Amino acid sequence: MLIRRISFFDEFKCTGAECPVNCCMGWKIPVDYDVYMRYLNEKGLFGAKLRCLLKRNEDTASFRSFRFRCPFWDNDRLCSIQKKRGSEYMPAVCVQFPRQLYHLGFFCEETLYLACPEAAKLFLGSLYHEEPLAYRVMEGEPGYEINTTNDDGEFLGYLMKSRDGLAQMLREGMRYDSMAILDYGRDARNACLAGKDFSTEFPDPLSYHADAQFEMDLQFLDRLIFDGFYHANLRVVSPMLYQLCRKYLRKFYRFGKLDGKAAEKKFADLQQDLYQKFPLLDKLLNRYFEYYLLTNFFDIYEDYSFSKCLVYGMAKTNMIRLFLALYAEKKERVALPEIAELIALYERRAPQIKDTLKKVSY
Repeated sequence: MLIRRISFFDEFKCTGAECPVNCCMGWKIPVDYDVYMRYLNEKGLFGAKLRCLLKRNEDTASFRSFRFRCPFWDNDRLCSIQKKRGSEYMPAVCVQFPRQLYHLGFFCEETLYLACPEAAKLFLGSLYHEEPLAYRVMEGEPGYEINTTNDDGEFLGYLMKSRDGLAQMLREGMRYDSMAILDYGRDARNACLAGKDFSTEFPDPLSYHADAQFEMDLQFLDRLIFDGFYHANLRVVSPMLYQLCRKYLRKFYRFGKLDGKAAEKKFADLQQDLYQKFPLLDKLLNRYFEYYLLTNFFDIYEDYSFSKCLVYGMAKTNMIRLFLALYAEKKERVALPEIAELIALYERRAPQIKDTLKKVSY
């Protein structure tokens, strides 16, 4: 089997207790079936603790969280299960994170989730060193199961070719929010609905050009924040993001409402200030969207929703721009580790945007 591995994949090293955004807090920890059964049969006090802290729904099992953190995350910021039994005794998701292992039946792709600050640093390092995002191709036997129910190799080949074309467009200077990208997505979706032939009748993204950008003004971003991103528990789950959301409210709201044209003017000034402190902003945003395509574009292999996939990537990219601008205000400069930490925190909440986009017309 061919395995395509992102170029900086093997450079990742977990920093353990030194990690500023530990993966043991901020989300539910699922427990795979084999590990769940092992925990049920564990002897002694340790087994009793495991069973006490497990909960099972109809289809899934997980650890009970305390203040949105794993109950086995000790005061030394290390995993007590790993210390007692080793990493092979941990849930699969804990062993695997932040590695994204995607088995598509015909080949595999291995990347890193940017929800880990060390992975985000490696991603940013490729930007600073002007190294292209690329895969190393090798042969091997994947130790993980197929992630898809689709077995249409011709469609998958088309998606790979299209993704390469979109990445080429970005590298040649097209902005991540160009209408050309969405025009392509619309036509590809319509071709799917019409049942056209992938090899001859589906559109090629490289044939699309447009000067216009997809409009995501502050009103649009405001909806994404408050319909899916911001919630009461954010203060505990992610104090930094909570403070940035509060800062957003203080800056752009007046008497409980978005302050219209004044807010748009402040937003434009805030972004201009960010450009002064971080001249690589445009390159970062394009690179961020390109990495999104590398890690998420094959979601279309399951649902055929080209437009939904592309708009979600654009929305994610616009939102990280907003949070970076809020974070950088009143700072003299923004260092790479700070940006990496912010990206990691943001990536853990960003999937909530998907649900909001279902309610927003675009």
